[in-house]
Amino acid sequence: MADTWDRSADLVVIGFGGAGAAAALAGAELGASVLILEKQPEGRHTPSTSMSGGIVMATNDVERATTYLDRCAGGMIPIEVSRAWAAKGTDLVQWLDKVGADLALERIGGAEHPEFEGSEAIESWAQSRPSERVPHGTTVREHKPGAPTNVSTGGVRHARRIGLEYFAGLRGAVAMRSEIGVRYETPAQHLIADDGGRVIGVEATQAGRTVRIRALRGVVLTTGGYEFSDEMKINYLKASPMYFYGNPGNTGDGIRMAQEVGADLWHMNQMVGRAIGHFDLDGQELNFVIGIHPPGYVITDRYGRRFANEYPQAEMKHSFYYELLRYDAEKNEYPRNPCYWFFDQRHMTNGPLVSSLGGTVGAGYYDWSPDNSREVARGWIKQAASFGALAAEAGFADPAEVVHTIEAYNQGCAAGQDAFGRPESSLIPLDSPPYYCMPLYPGGPNTCGGPRRDEHARILTPFGQPIPGLYGAGELGEAVGMLYPANGGNLSESVCFGRLAAEHALGRVLPLLRRFAGNRRNLQGNTAARRGVDRGFPGPAGRVPPGFAGGLLPAGSAGRGRRDGGGVPRQG
Repeated sequence: MADTWDRSADLVVIGFGGAGAAAALAGAELGASVLILEKQPEGRHTPSTSMSGGIVMATNDVERATTYLDRCAGGMIPIEVSRAWAAKGTDLVQWLDKVGADLALERIGGAEHPEFEGSEAIESWAQSRPSERVPHGTTVREHKPGAPTNVSTGGVRHARRIGLEYFAGLRGAVAMRSEIGVRYETPAQHLIADDGGRVIGVEATQAGRTVRIRALRGVVLTTGGYEFSDEMKINYLKASPMYFYGNPGNTGDGIRMAQEVGADLWHMNQMVGRAIGHFDLDGQELNFVIGIHPPGYVITDRYGRRFANEYPQAEMKHSFYYELLRYDAEKNEYPRNPCYWFFDQRHMTNGPLVSSLGGTVGAGYYDWSPDNSREVARGWIKQAASFGALAAEAGFADPAEVVHTIEAYNQGCAAGQDAFGRPESSLIPLDSPPYYCMPLYPGGPNTCGGPRRDEHARILTPFGQPIPGLYGAGELGEAVGMLYPANGGNLSESVCFGRLAAEHALGRVLPLLRRFAGNRRNLQGNTAARRGVDRGFPGPAGRVPPGFAGGLLPAGSAGRGRRDGGGVPRQG
């Protein structure tokens, strides 16, 4: 049978975001040839990493961080997977420097749940340089207390560099490595497995034709989640509708490809969440990070009643969205989806209600007006001189209920005591007309579910066996369970598991992880490992990559994807 591979590389990475860049850079460090396949065009490439706040979480103690991450996971993530993340996080900042990302990171915070054991081992880092996307000395609204979006240099406050600049640093580091190639507008369609179930390549489309790329050492799936797959969202997530402000190209491609070769899935109902803005403009879905703080704010259900302490949402934490998931079986509805945010003119004059340098605006999908006037004119933000008129304008069936709710809130502000337990510092009355209302939906930056993986980033079958040659990293099945651990958790996980995937595919495993994994190996795994890492596929020119130890990839069960018997490609 004729050889029909169009090209080959030691490592094939599907998806060029933060996780894909990390996997590629880690592979290049070990002397491997790497090919990244990206489905978006180069000129409109907007990975979720570039749309993020650009914060990255690191760790300073493996065991303490493991304890903390395990508590946040809520039983959804095996502790050895959390330990692998914690171990890689200890040198994350130094590694980003070493590979040439040039981020000038500084520590700005810590764990999102400081009351949990081990929280002191969690650190959040951000870029210390000012953004060049706004005039020198320009600041942006501080939507995120505890994670400042402005930075002081020379006594002057500036807007801080965030996700766009963070990913630009990674992309620049990738561009400096001759071992790495990037192919834009080349969406992967299927994984190619041999008769033994090992993933040996990728089938993709490029310029209208099918191309087949052989992966000599492994394939790393870094395709992002399923934030823009309506079918997956309604079937997997805990409520509907849900909206996301990450990459619009994230439509669950990696999940389908992994399933085709026999992958198990895990925590498909999990996401990194908060209440967000969602609007339609000429048939285009637009979703936004919304900052409700400061000053005063009230959030009600569709009947005009408060239902929870809004302070976590104001602090831009990732737990308030759980309050929005309540389902009323008798009425067959989600009474808090959407919920409604009420505020007054003082908040309006503070600047844009959305992140102006990140998310949908920062990626160039929409230009939010500096004073929010364009959005009021579009009807996205309702405005009125009184809360009764505002509630009627917003479509409430009983405007009097909204008026009663706001009056009760204002009385609590005067008394310094809130019915839902908000801190006194947040109790600022809504008394400066005109008044405003905006619907908010459960959503966030990304989903967390995807192919199940182990502490080496290997993707597993439903029986817990690694699928040989297949790895995953980033929000595609990320190691986040019930609670988001800290600002920067997404970017941290993407880098740490991207590195783990590349290192294991190329035969290098951290001694610490080897030690913890040693107690778990069964006879079948050890026997399979002794058969060798590549089942007949040598590295480039037959050489062994630096650090390659051999015998570390156990043979898993056979997959169900595109097949090539005995490692010989079929005719395309």
